[in-house]
Amino acid sequence: MARILIVGSGDIGGGLAIQLAAQNHQVWGLRRSEKSVGDGVTTISADVSDMETLIGKIPENLDYLIYSVASPDFSEEGYDKFYVSGMVHILALLKQQHTTPKRIFFVSSTSVFPHHDGSWVDEETVPEPTAFAGKKMLETEKKLLASGFASTVLRFSGIYGPGRTRLINQAQTGSHCDPEPDVWTNRIHRDDCIGALNFLIEQDIKGVALDDLYLATDPQPVTLFEILEWLKDRIGDVEPDHDVPEASRRGSKRCSSKRLQELGYKFKYSGYQQGYEEILVDLGY
Repeated sequence: MARILIVGSGDIGGGLAIQLAAQNHQVWGLRRSEKSVGDGVTTISADVSDMETLIGKIPENLDYLIYSVASPDFSEEGYDKFYVSGMVHILALLKQQHTTPKRIFFVSSTSVFPHHDGSWVDEETVPEPTAFAGKKMLETEKKLLASGFASTVLRFSGIYGPGRTRLINQAQTGSHCDPEPDVWTNRIHRDDCIGALNFLIEQDIKGVALDDLYLATDPQPVTLFEILEWLKDRIGDVEPDHDVPEASRRGSKRCSSKRLQELGYKFKYSGYQQGYEEILVDLGY
């Protein structure tokens, strides 16, 4: 049984906490609200951006810590507070109380790659983010990797799943993307986010050597044209076509999760059709 703290216990962190608790680990879930994380999880109410709320809240003798926060504001200030400063606060408190987890995991993002040319990216690709989100994610990664703690960064691509229906909403309203030039997209189901994190913790417990970086994305990148047309065909009754807003065309790259798969992770949702089919059925389509 491992002693595990999940910092940021929302959809993914909370789901992971509940899963780990069900596997008989001792789990704490830290979140800003006082709402219970779930069965078997000890809820800690604190704000990573406010050091005073964290003092005395970090359990001692932790085996693993997973940093999986989300900024409530999509702004440079928000990302700086909840990713960069939040990570700095947690690392400082661990050192102050002489707690050295066996490994710290950070949930990052493929937004650190600004590519627009449809090229493949993986763990060896140099990240050169141009937007604030990618820059702050990369800065947080560097803070952790330079901390002296054993650590692993997991970069998720576009997360979808129950309650994450942006593309479905776009399809319903007739959003259209030209078939040429290709606009490549990447995604990972919420359940595979939880699954990949759980898998890496299991591997570390078993003594398997982990890398300091993994990309977590399903094995099938797809063009925005293909997925929108599939969704519109599947939904059936949609509004007339109109161009996808420019904000949806920020990047075009193909992300590879070969390193994670070679370690042994098997994706529950290896492509978008299976995952979106389940969501559409749940929505009554």
